[in-house]
Amino acid sequence: MVIFGNDSTMSLLEIKKHIQTGITLSDKSFKTKLAPNFRLSVYLNADQLVYCVTDILSRKLLHLKSYNFFNIFSKEEYNDTLKQMIAGDDLLRLFYGKIHVHLLCDCFTLVPENLFDESKKTDLLEFNQRNIQSFNIKHEAILKTEAIIIYGVDIETENILNSYFPKAKISHSASSLIETWISPNTEGEMLHCYVQASSIQIAYVKHAQLKFFNIYQYKTPEDFIYYLMNVVNHLSLDQDKINLFFSGEVVMDSGIYKLAYKYIRNIHFAQRPQWVQCSDEMIFPGHFYFNLFCIES
Repeated sequence: MVIFGNDSTMSLLEIKKHIQTGITLSDKSFKTKLAPNFRLSVYLNADQLVYCVTDILSRKLLHLKSYNFFNIFSKEEYNDTLKQMIAGDDLLRLFYGKIHVHLLCDCFTLVPENLFDESKKTDLLEFNQRNIQSFNIKHEAILKTEAIIIYGVDIETENILNSYFPKAKISHSASSLIETWISPNTEGEMLHCYVQASSIQIAYVKHAQLKFFNIYQYKTPEDFIYYLMNVVNHLSLDQDKINLFFSGEVVMDSGIYKLAYKYIRNIHFAQRPQWVQCSDEMIFPGHFYFNLFCIES
């Protein structure tokens, strides 16, 4: 295990200016000495790191914690902040039985499985993305679809994750999110929207088949509704009939929800995947941190 400290280009005081602790919940049955029996699931994007600890056998949720990043203006600041944050959280550095890290990478593309050629994955990504020289190009199949996701992970970010979590499975968060959204028993049309501080993931599913998926960056509720309605109009969806499912950190009295309701009446909050077992001590909205709980669904 590598512990980063004096080699960081930012002081601890500077690092603290970029991190805000969010939710912290812990079940009374959580015992750190039993970590080999637990699974650590980590979700990381540009604005946030959220992780949870679950019992591998019972699938009981034992611990949940989130960190929010802010005032970060470069990859160097981001990676320094990430290093110090992981180093400062003792629970992240336990020896767990399983570790899974999911990354939300904006540099990505979806390719039909029958057109995918691994030897040309860099060319396929460059067709839709620019400036990928600092990325390690990865790919994986999305279950329940006939699609391959190709994406770029910042090399230094991946090095940090591999240093702290050398045995972890690392993958794109959209893979498990899409797999969860597609249910073989689902009929009709559904528009899914995963909302976070500065990004939204939108998917259109029709008769249990993925028809559209994309990630957008936004700053205001007006930005959000622009992207959402652009998808609705592009796909010629009926605003009066389509069911919109919100997941992520969005609530009914937020500007995002209120604006969406002006245009789409059938709005629902997604429910946490059923595999997660929560005690009364672990109470939080079922659609919050949805992507994290798709990891082992």
